[in-house]
Amino acid sequence: MIHYAKSSLTLGDNSEELLQNDSNGLPFVCQYDESERFTGGHIPWHWHEWIEIDFLEEGSFRINTTDETMEAGQGEAVFVNSNVLHSYDFPQKVNYYSLVFDIRFLAGEYGSFLEQKYFAPILRSRNLPLIRIRPDTERGIRMTALLLQVLDALRQEPAGYEFVIRDAMSRFFFLLLEETEGARAKEEAGLDRDQERMKQMLPYVYAHYMEQIGLAEIAAAAGISTRECTRCFRRSINLSPVRFLTEYRAQMAAMKLSRTGDSISTIAEQCGFLSDSYFGKVFREIYGCTPREYRKKQ
Repeated sequence: MIHYAKSSLTLGDNSEELLQNDSNGLPFVCQYDESERFTGGHIPWHWHEWIEIDFLEEGSFRINTTDETMEAGQGEAVFVNSNVLHSYDFPQKVNYYSLVFDIRFLAGEYGSFLEQKYFAPILRSRNLPLIRIRPDTERGIRMTALLLQVLDALRQEPAGYEFVIRDAMSRFFFLLLEETEGARAKEEAGLDRDQERMKQMLPYVYAHYMEQIGLAEIAAAAGISTRECTRCFRRSINLSPVRFLTEYRAQMAAMKLSRTGDSISTIAEQCGFLSDSYFGKVFREIYGCTPREYRKKQ
């Protein structure tokens, strides 16, 4: 079944789209969206755990994530990965089909053999929030044909059409896995490089946290720029280098508070904090109490 009346999104408090599944329990929803239905030619920021594939029947749109903007035109499709925050801009009239579905519809239970081998490499990739599918290569033509097959099955709903959809989407995903092989290989190489850099920068922080070091010194430990240092930390542990340094200093201060009788001012200085007030502010932020309160608890 294809739904034709969507004109707005229903969002939860955390911007998650609350999907309306009127497909008789089938974890696969198809919506026909028209840009003129949305106020201001825009769909606001939202996300959902289910996979989304948009196929453009007419016109073009821009789809935005926090890291990139991608344009797609008539006859093209865009794969939107699970849990990706995204929005849409419609600079002109556009009509498109939006296929949204639970990966379990294709892979079975989470953690299954099929999921781990064929789906997880894409779903867990940080470099593939969006994937553009264009019918200008043999693989792209085959992927587009499979999407059209799915749409035709949804329109006609012949007996067993659910099996037709699952079969076509499974083959689509296998082709998508082949299509993204190069990007995923680069990502794996990048992760290996990040690990080697972190093995240089983390020991530097551990050895010099009591000194007045900052982003520049941490980056120099691995011989990279401050910008790449920040990216490396973000990709590896989802913290900035400065934030990691601050939290490590607080951790070492907490250990000294519980194991030594040194004054709070002395401990703050030993752990690289420039003032007692800043030390107290950071400590409360991380541990939920003042250094003095923490010591008493210990």
